[in-house]
Amino acid sequence: MRLETERLILRPFEDGDVPALFPLINDADVAATMLSTCYPYSVDEFLAFFKRALEAMERRERYEMAIVLKGTGLPIGAVRFFHISREHLRTELGYWLGRKYWGQGYMTEAVNRMAQFGFEKLGFERMHAYCFTRNAGSIRVLEKAGFRQEGHIRHGVRKNGEFHDVLLYGVIRENFAG
Repeated sequence: MRLETERLILRPFEDGDVPALFPLINDADVAATMLSTCYPYSVDEFLAFFKRALEAMERRERYEMAIVLKGTGLPIGAVRFFHISREHLRTELGYWLGRKYWGQGYMTEAVNRMAQFGFEKLGFERMHAYCFTRNAGSIRVLEKAGFRQEGHIRHGVRKNGEFHDVLLYGVIRENFAG
């Protein structure tokens, strides 16, 4: 499976992605944007996640995709569908991007293309995503793709021993802007 945008390729993880992706995700600023990833992130933790992601992808339990620059073939982040409900035709969308690639529109491209794939090819009726209330970049990405804020969850995530508020964004097929 391979999805393309003007500047990106979204494809399943490959073993060769680890050396490029690990330094990007093991960054305090990147980890601060992610609900579940803490800093520092050990190589062993990343390799275990990577292995689980590949296995889940094979079983179509999750869709874990590397975000790759077309021009260089360099992986710069990831986008995924997880917590998939085939019964209710819904999924959760998650994503992250290496810090030096922020603010260049890459994540907006990736989220739009992934959502389009989810609605058109996988048959989802709904998808949702969570982000920290302080993550203005993630909020912009979701809103550009037609996601609407559906909730503000007080103390929704405990990370590094502290509780953080999160926003719930959702979109249904008919409101998808991508």
